[in-house]
Amino acid sequence: MASNEHSSLDNSQLHVPKDFSSAANNTVLTKNSAGSLEWQDDRLRTTHFVRVSGFLSKSTTDEYAPTYAGNATHTFDTVVTNPTNDGQDAVAQSVLYCLRDGYVGAFGGVIAINSPRSVEIRIYKGTPTDESSSGFALTQLGDTITEGGEGATTPNVFSVTSLSSSSSFSAGDVLIVTLKPTAASATTARLNSTVEVVYTA
Repeated sequence: MASNEHSSLDNSQLHVPKDFSSAANNTVLTKNSAGSLEWQDDRLRTTHFVRVSGFLSKSTTDEYAPTYAGNATHTFDTVVTNPTNDGQDAVAQSVLYCLRDGYVGAFGGVIAINSPRSVEIRIYKGTPTDESSSGFALTQLGDTITEGGEGATTPNVFSVTSLSSSSSFSAGDVLIVTLKPTAASATTARLNSTVEVVYTA
C-alpha cells in the first residue's frame, strides 16, 4: 500500500478540481446528464422563491396590492400609487424586503378571473428611505401581463416576460406585486404565483 494516500495528504498538497483555473466565479462543479463533469452557474445557492397569493374583488380600475398577512392568503385591497403616498400601506404591500443586490429572474403563476373581466398583473421595485414621510417611486420590472376571465371553472397560467438580470434591485429595495382590473365593473380574481429572486451579492 502506498504511504502517501490522497486522503492523508496535507491541505497544501491537494490540487483543485479539473478546469478550476478556467471556471467562472460563482460556479460549482456538477455532473451533467451526459455523465461528464462541468462547471455551472451556482443559481441554486443564490436563488430565493417568494410565494404571492391572494384574492381581489373590486369595481374600479385602480391598481391593488395585497396586505401582508403572515404568509397566508392575502387580499388585494389597498391602492398602489406611484410614488407611494402612504408608508404604512407600502410596507404592508411589499412581498419582499431585499437584503442583498440581485434581480427578478421570473414571475408567473395561475389566476382565475370571473367572466368576462380581465386583470393586469405587474411587479415593481421601490426604495423606501428610513424615517422619511416622503413617498418613494416605483419601477416596473418586466412587462405588464393581461389575463381575461373565463369563468369560475377555468384558471389562466401566466408568466411575466422581459425579466432577466437587467430587472435588478438593490439591497434595501422592496418588491410589490399588483393586480389591476381593466374595467370599472365587478371583478373577482384569485391569484397563486411565485417570484424567482436571484441574488448577485
